[in-house]
Amino acid sequence: MRPARVQHLLLDAAAALPGASARTFADAGHERHPFGVVVDTGGRTSRWQVAVLNAPGETWADETDPAPVLGEKPPAMEVPALTSDLAIVERALIAQLLATDPGEIASVDLYSTRPTPPAVGHGATVTFHDGSRAYINHTR
Repeated sequence: MRPARVQHLLLDAAAALPGASARTFADAGHERHPFGVVVDTGGRTSRWQVAVLNAPGETWADETDPAPVLGEKPPAMEVPALTSDLAIVERALIAQLLATDPGEIASVDLYSTRPTPPAVGHGATVTFHDGSRAYINHTR
Protein backbone atom coordinates (compact mmCIF):
# COMPACT_ATOMS: atom_id res chain seq x y z
CA MET A 1 0.00 0.00 0.00
CA ARG A 2 1.46 3.33 -1.04
CA PRO A 3 0.95 6.61 0.86
CA ALA A 4 -0.65 8.24 -2.18
CA ARG A 5 -3.27 5.50 -2.30
CA VAL A 6 -4.04 5.79 1.42
CA GLN A 7 -4.29 9.56 0.96
CA HIS A 8 -6.78 9.01 -1.88
CA LEU A 9 -8.88 6.60 0.22
CA LEU A 10 -8.86 9.00 3.17
CA LEU A 11 -9.74 11.96 0.95
CA ASP A 12 -12.72 10.05 -0.48
CA ALA A 13 -13.83 9.10 3.04
CA ALA A 14 -13.52 12.70 4.31
CA ALA A 15 -15.34 14.12 1.29
CA ALA A 16 -18.27 11.78 1.96
CA LEU A 17 -18.79 13.09 5.50
CA PRO A 18 -21.90 15.28 5.76
CA GLY A 19 -20.99 18.89 6.43
CA ALA A 20 -17.28 18.44 5.71
CA SER A 21 -15.00 19.47 2.90
CA ALA A 22 -11.62 17.91 2.25
CA ARG A 23 -8.54 18.45 0.12
CA THR A 24 -5.02 17.03 -0.06
CA PHE A 25 -2.11 18.67 1.69
CA ALA A 26 -0.73 19.69 -1.71
CA ASP A 27 -4.03 21.32 -2.72
CA ALA A 28 -4.12 23.17 0.62
CA GLY A 29 -0.54 24.43 0.24
CA HIS A 30 0.67 22.35 3.20
CA GLU A 31 4.24 21.45 2.27
CA ARG A 32 5.59 20.20 5.60
CA HIS A 33 4.34 16.63 4.98
CA PRO A 34 4.05 15.01 1.54
CA PHE A 35 0.84 13.03 2.14
CA GLY A 36 -2.31 13.88 4.03
CA VAL A 37 -5.70 15.51 3.95
CA VAL A 38 -7.13 18.73 5.32
CA VAL A 39 -10.68 18.49 6.65
CA ASP A 40 -12.90 21.50 7.28
CA THR A 41 -15.84 20.86 9.57
CA GLY A 42 -17.72 22.64 12.32
CA GLY A 43 -15.76 25.84 11.73
CA ARG A 44 -12.45 24.07 12.35
CA THR A 45 -9.69 22.91 10.03
CA SER A 46 -7.79 19.75 10.91
CA ARG A 47 -4.83 18.18 9.14
CA TRP A 48 -4.31 14.42 8.96
CA GLN A 49 -0.87 13.23 7.87
CA VAL A 50 -0.49 9.85 6.15
CA ALA A 51 2.61 7.70 6.61
CA VAL A 52 2.89 4.08 5.49
CA LEU A 53 4.96 1.08 6.52
CA ASN A 54 5.39 -1.33 3.61
CA ALA A 55 4.07 -4.86 3.59
CA PRO A 56 6.72 -7.50 4.29
CA GLY A 57 8.85 -8.02 1.19
CA GLU A 58 7.62 -4.86 -0.52
CA THR A 59 10.17 -2.18 -1.39
CA TRP A 60 9.87 1.43 -2.43
CA ALA A 61 11.72 0.46 -5.62
CA ASP A 62 8.51 -1.23 -6.74
CA GLU A 63 6.98 1.31 -9.10
CA THR A 64 3.35 0.30 -8.84
CA ASP A 65 0.98 -0.13 -5.94
CA PRO A 66 0.62 -3.85 -5.26
CA ALA A 67 -2.68 -5.57 -5.95
CA PRO A 68 -5.08 -5.32 -3.02
CA VAL A 69 -5.26 -8.26 -0.62
CA LEU A 70 -8.79 -8.77 0.61
CA GLY A 71 -9.89 -10.45 3.81
CA GLU A 72 -12.42 -10.25 6.58
CA LYS A 73 -13.52 -6.72 7.32
CA PRO A 74 -13.22 -5.36 10.86
CA PRO A 75 -16.43 -4.35 12.64
CA ALA A 76 -18.06 -1.22 11.29
CA MET A 77 -18.08 1.94 13.36
CA GLU A 78 -20.96 4.37 13.53
CA VAL A 79 -20.15 7.66 11.82
CA PRO A 80 -20.78 10.33 14.46
CA ALA A 81 -22.32 13.70 13.70
CA LEU A 82 -19.41 16.02 13.00
CA THR A 83 -18.36 18.73 15.41
CA SER A 84 -15.11 20.65 15.75
CA ASP A 85 -13.90 18.16 18.41
CA LEU A 86 -10.81 16.33 17.09
CA ALA A 87 -11.82 12.99 18.63
CA ILE A 88 -15.15 13.20 16.76
CA VAL A 89 -13.43 14.09 13.47
CA GLU A 90 -10.93 11.25 14.02
CA ARG A 91 -13.73 8.74 14.62
CA ALA A 92 -15.83 10.01 11.70
CA LEU A 93 -12.88 9.78 9.27
CA ILE A 94 -12.02 6.24 10.28
CA ALA A 95 -15.65 5.10 10.44
CA GLN A 96 -16.21 6.40 6.90
CA LEU A 97 -12.95 4.80 5.75
CA LEU A 98 -14.17 1.46 7.12
CA ALA A 99 -17.57 1.93 5.49
CA THR A 100 -16.03 2.33 2.04
CA ASP A 101 -13.38 -0.40 2.46
CA PRO A 102 -13.84 -3.38 0.11
CA GLY A 103 -12.03 -5.67 2.58
CA GLU A 104 -8.42 -4.46 2.49
CA ILE A 105 -8.43 -3.23 6.11
CA ALA A 106 -7.67 -5.90 8.72
CA SER A 107 -7.83 -3.70 11.83
CA VAL A 108 -7.92 -0.14 13.10
CA ASP A 109 -6.53 1.33 16.32
CA LEU A 110 -7.90 4.79 17.19
CA TYR A 111 -5.41 6.81 19.20
CA SER A 112 -7.90 8.86 21.20
CA THR A 113 -9.51 5.69 22.63
CA ARG A 114 -6.25 4.25 23.99
CA PRO A 115 -5.78 4.38 27.78
CA THR A 116 -2.56 6.29 27.11
CA PRO A 117 -2.80 8.06 23.73
CA PRO A 118 0.45 8.63 21.83
CA ALA A 119 2.06 12.07 21.58
CA VAL A 120 0.04 12.97 18.48
CA GLY A 121 -3.14 12.41 20.50
CA HIS A 122 -5.50 11.87 17.58
CA GLY A 123 -5.26 9.57 14.59
CA ALA A 124 -5.21 5.86 13.88
CA THR A 125 -3.07 2.96 12.83
CA VAL A 126 -4.75 1.10 9.98
CA THR A 127 -3.42 -2.41 9.34
CA PHE A 128 -4.12 -3.93 5.93
CA HIS A 129 -4.44 -7.60 5.02
CA ASP A 130 -1.26 -7.38 2.91
CA GLY A 131 0.72 -6.60 6.09
CA SER A 132 1.25 -2.90 5.41
CA ARG A 133 0.25 -0.24 7.93
CA ALA A 134 -0.95 3.31 7.49
CA TYR A 135 -0.42 5.83 10.26
CA ILE A 136 -2.96 8.64 10.09
CA ASN A 137 -1.84 11.35 12.49
CA HIS A 138 -3.38 14.68 13.37
CA THR A 139 -0.80 17.37 12.78
CA ARG A 140 -0.73 21.14 13.05
